[in-house]
Amino acid sequence: MADLTKSIPHILEQLILDGGVEVVNTDTALSVTVPSITDPDIAKVDVTVTGVALGDSVLTADPTEALPTNARFQGAYVSATDKITFVFGSEGGNVTGAAKTFVVTWLDRT
Repeated sequence: MADLTKSIPHILEQLILDGGVEVVNTDTALSVTVPSITDPDIAKVDVTVTGVALGDSVLTADPTEALPTNARFQGAYVSATDKITFVFGSEGGNVTGAAKTFVVTWLDRT
């Protein structure tokens, strides 16, 4: 149980450490190529991220610019050593692929 007499940042830090997290890592300029997708489908893209490993968890993955028309970002997960898989879908029309920049934060649990 968290010690409620401590500050919120300290409580969060303790919860992360108690959960087996070694380090919180962030890549602020990860290039992800959104694939071309025929509506209504999904597509996955593997992106090399040095230092990520199975057992780590993607905490956030946010584009820093608009995604292509009709593209929907559906999530990201660690799929192998040094690899995060991004999942995209189409919403209401085909998607023309394009490279976009993402900010990704992951929990190093290994």
